[in-house]
Amino acid sequence: MDDLTAISVAYNSHAVLPGMADCLPAGTRLIVVDNGPDDGLRDWAAGRGVKLLIPGENLGFGRACNLGAAAADSTFLLFLNPDARPAPDAIAHLLAAAARHPTAAAFGPVLINAGGQVRYKRNSYLLRRAAKPPRDPGPEDRAVSVLSGAALMVRRDAFQKVGGFDPRIFLYFEDDDLCLRLRQFAGPLILVPAARVGHAAGTSSTPSAALSRFKGYHWARSRVHVGRKHGVRLPWLGGLWDGISHLASPKSWSDAAHRGEALGRVQGALSMWRSQMLERATAQ
Repeated sequence: MDDLTAISVAYNSHAVLPGMADCLPAGTRLIVVDNGPDDGLRDWAAGRGVKLLIPGENLGFGRACNLGAAAADSTFLLFLNPDARPAPDAIAHLLAAAARHPTAAAFGPVLINAGGQVRYKRNSYLLRRAAKPPRDPGPEDRAVSVLSGAALMVRRDAFQKVGGFDPRIFLYFEDDDLCLRLRQFAGPLILVPAARVGHAAGTSSTPSAALSRFKGYHWARSRVHVGRKHGVRLPWLGGLWDGISHLASPKSWSDAAHRGEALGRVQGALSMWRSQMLERATAQ
């Protein structure tokens, strides 16, 4: 596996990341960027000979991925969430697809959820007018508009050409933004249905109401940022309405995590609106 380096971003992920590493083919190089406090992952990495980068602060997903990518020199970069579980032949199928599509910039597997259902990213908030592909991807490779960052293989030269992940995005929508730039400047995106990766979303870190609020805040901020970047009209207003809608739902009355996420989304959208107003005032 000299042509490929797997890169994973950890945050209190010791409970799940070793399981992902165990699913990688023998000899696959793995770089882990640990954004969180030491939860035992560092001893595990030392014992396994895994390259571990410790930035000393929480860089967020995109900046941490960029840090990991800068330490790799392989032809392909495979970004994997700590809770991803590649099938034994998944990486081989992705590399074979890269040989079949030499002009393509990135490749993605289908994701298998906890219920065994096939999932893949069919659309993006940034491409709301685009027609969604079918729920069943079929057996053949297909060009798509976006791929999921939970398991994403990118040609390193294409990744470098577009500047990697946007460092201004702390969490969420960084894969949408990267995919749009890759398609525009580096080449097509290919979904590879033969490649399968299990992904129990949301298990990379221990859940809590405070974490849900934190995630909701950054979800809204990132949504507004990428919306402005890619020409979505009044993205902060859409983010605010989304947060208010979640807050008004019956689930918020009984579920502290849901309520915390909704409050975080409202706060995040409002913080981006205030930043926009400050920018306008400063420009005048």
